[in-house]
Amino acid sequence: MVVDLVRVERAKDAPTWVFPTALRLSDGELDQLNSMSRYSDEQHRWLRQRGAVDPFDTDVKIVVRGNRDRSVRIIDMKVLPRCSAPLTGTLFESPTAGSQESVRLGFDLDEDNPQARTVINKSEWGGGYFQRKTISLKRDEDITFQVLAKTLKHYCEFSLVLDVLDGGTLVEQPIDDHGKPFKVTALPTKQDKYGYPITDYATYQDMYVGGLLNLENDGKWRREPPKGKPPT
Repeated sequence: MVVDLVRVERAKDAPTWVFPTALRLSDGELDQLNSMSRYSDEQHRWLRQRGAVDPFDTDVKIVVRGNRDRSVRIIDMKVLPRCSAPLTGTLFESPTAGSQESVRLGFDLDEDNPQARTVINKSEWGGGYFQRKTISLKRDEDITFQVLAKTLKHYCEFSLVLDVLDGGTLVEQPIDDHGKPFKVTALPTKQDKYGYPITDYATYQDMYVGGLLNLENDGKWRREPPKGKPPT
């Protein structure tokens, strides 16, 4: 069995990014970022190359192909997380106005022992996927996994492992982001006057706003001190 493709995907209108450290863009870098189409793959790549991390959840596409003369059976997928406090480096926030078989799986990284669960949509998950079924792969057959990993409490780095039964032998197939861990972070929160959780912007070292937060400049990114902090 061989992993043909591993790709971290992102919704086209994804509005928010988080960086682990303070990110002070020069005027030229900000102009370069704003010259790209908003929410485009080009802009996403530009931000990721500088260390951007998905907030709340990250979506990983994995294509696995059978390469044995006999069938193999995938009997489980596990996540190996390493979690700590949410990132509070730099926040980019830009709110918006509102063929192959594919298997949707989800891992809640806030659970003590995250299990691969069926995903109906981002807000509705079912029970353990591999508790009720397995996946058989013949030579040159493909299976696509869309794996959603989410957290509301932590910053997590993680890899994945497929448990594969090959001729009576259990084999572990590790999966990571091309030699690096996958990453996802929660946003630190505080309670508003009604007791509801809201983003605690003052915890960030730096902040950039766009979209509906910067309509005076056509929704493009601009640097702004985190709320509660003086300009520097």
